Amino acid sequence: MNILDERLSIRFMEFKCLDTNRIYRVVETISTFDLKQPHYFDKVTECKDTVKRDDGVRRSFKREQLGERFKNIEGIISKY
Repeated sequence: MNILDERLSIRFMEFKCLDTNRIYRVVETISTFDLKQPHYFDKVTECKDTVKRDDGVRRSFKREQLGERFKNIEGIISKY
């Protein structure tokens, strides 16, 4: 299963990558949209997502890169 759905939204905030057998958590999403432009030009592909691995390593991806990197995942549903 891919981390992104058909609308490019993140399916799970915490997931296990079946290729690397590691657990990841999306900890931050920042819009890189220029506020001088009209709001209707804002797109989800302009977001920058920060992912934290289970050993503490953080890495930032643009939304499209996130979908390319995490194609084989298993979602982890939190109990809280």
